[in-house]
Amino acid sequence: MPNIWIKEFRAPFLLLPAIFVPVGIAIAWKHGSIDLPSAVLTFVGVLCLHISVNVLNDYFDFRSGLDLATTPTPFSGGSTVLPAGKLTPRSVLIAGILFLAVGMMIGSYFILRSAFDPILLGIVAIAGFSVLAYSTILSRLGVGELVAGLNFGPLLIIGSYYLQTGRVDLEPFLVGIALGMLVAGVLYINEFPDTIADANVGRRHLIVRWGKAKAATRFKALVGGAYLVILAGVGGGVVTPLALLSLVALPKANSAVRILSRKYDKTLELIPGMASMVMATVWTGLLLLAGYLILGLLL
Repeated sequence: MPNIWIKEFRAPFLLLPAIFVPVGIAIAWKHGSIDLPSAVLTFVGVLCLHISVNVLNDYFDFRSGLDLATTPTPFSGGSTVLPAGKLTPRSVLIAGILFLAVGMMIGSYFILRSAFDPILLGIVAIAGFSVLAYSTILSRLGVGELVAGLNFGPLLIIGSYYLQTGRVDLEPFLVGIALGMLVAGVLYINEFPDTIADANVGRRHLIVRWGKAKAATRFKALVGGAYLVILAGVGGGVVTPLALLSLVALPKANSAVRILSRKYDKTLELIPGMASMVMATVWTGLLLLAGYLILGLLL
């Protein structure tokens, strides 16, 4: 049974908060601030919210019939736990609500501790709303990629940094923008196999709106833009030059772009491209983290 819940949580994708929260904290360390208890609590809260959105998305996709109309891959089509009858919809819904409650309780603690700081209040409110509304509202409005990129990028990095330093700076914002664009790219490429099924249940995301061929050509702008933000930040003297370590992940990102441009309508042949996009995002985050940890040790 525990293995079923790990699959339901979509554990491999939980690498994102496990890497990105430390990136925000490491940037704060570079600027001379570190509070380990707050750092650990931040990570737990973000992890709970990510599990919640994964689980609730699975629940609502099953209820809408979407999961029954898709061809699952390791990166798309849901966890397959509910269609296989390995868990009940009620248990999945309860789990999603419980993880959301824990995440929001941690966020509320930070808000109370800061005497209702408006920046923290806004970040926590947006995160909670995004978890609740992602599957039922936001994905149907065609802003799912934007919301995922916003939450896993600038909001997560700035939030982690702000809880350590008590201020908002341009460096974590730019790093967050870059990581958020890559997260949006992961969601974007993973939507291609499910485009017809998504359209049939009312999900009007970008691939549905633009069509697969046009959407595939625009993918390179999204992915390339992430690395251009890092280059611009370094060139402008805002982001540390050690952030250029993240460019080592460019071949993986380029592989995803090349595969999607040729295989956008072939689900099985697209899987390596989906894997490359996930690896590009993970490695970019890890390399940024390494750069900031080096700075934290040196400064």
